[in-house]
Amino acid sequence: MTAIIIYPDRFIESALNGLKLWCFSVLPSLLPFFFLTALLTGLQIFCAVFSKFDKPMRKIFNLSGASFYAFFISVISGYPVGSRTVTDLYLANAISEGESKRASVLASTSGPLFIIGAIGTATFNNKFYGFILFAVHVASALLTALTFKNYGDKPFNKLQTLSFAKTDNLLYESVYSSVISVLMVGGFISIFYVLSDVLFYFNALTPLSYVFNLLLKPFTTLNLGEGFISGLIECTKGCHLLSKQGVTPLTLSLTSFLISFGGLSIIMQSLTYLNKCKIKSSFFILAKIIQGTYSFILSLIIFSFVL
Repeated sequence: MTAIIIYPDRFIESALNGLKLWCFSVLPSLLPFFFLTALLTGLQIFCAVFSKFDKPMRKIFNLSGASFYAFFISVISGYPVGSRTVTDLYLANAISEGESKRASVLASTSGPLFIIGAIGTATFNNKFYGFILFAVHVASALLTALTFKNYGDKPFNKLQTLSFAKTDNLLYESVYSSVISVLMVGGFISIFYVLSDVLFYFNALTPLSYVFNLLLKPFTTLNLGEGFISGLIECTKGCHLLSKQGVTPLTLSLTSFLISFGGLSIIMQSLTYLNKCKIKSSFFILAKIIQGTYSFILSLIIFSFVL
């Protein structure tokens, strides 16, 4: 607050830059999928479909078919819809407390329009890179779910009935909920964009950026520290800064890490819902670090051959 009062022009511009980034890159990517997901959920189209995945989900991930529903919604919609869906399932007694923890790991993904559209096409100017990043991102979520397969209690022995409250005004409620959700995303991006700029302006994060660049010095001469450290706070800004350093296997792999980790902004959005499932912040952050690490390794291998 003090920084914004003393330097209003600078940090008001930071907030505006965050909103511009949201408006031109994130909003067009997320809003249509938020609306369609809300509409399809309200129509209960998937309620009968997810039960067919119950047996393979239990065998592979120690999760019920209901968790596959959350995963599917997360993959097509992105942060933080998967976390919201897991919470809805838990509160509806469709999944146990232990399963909600494992499901929160699996159903914590970004969506295809953000990765392919906002990151691949708009940020790196190459849709093909976006497809690779998206495939790696989904694979990292699956690998992380396997890592936590035996964490917590088992799913309910019998598949629980899943149903959502019907409404007579589905179209309006779908539009309303999607607009509110995408506005919330914009608010988080703008606030954490300002926070990142304030911390860098007063050199609070400069030591971390310097150390990170030192660690990468044997591999690259690019200045990737500011983009990566910024991305740990706000993912979209970090990806944007990394793209300015050029298209290399390392910049794309670090971008892949940030997308899977999500940044503090995404994590806080997700925990807003997951706290209702009694999921500890430390557990979820650890899972996101592991997911980001998987993404980085897979991306580095693939882009080393592609580029």
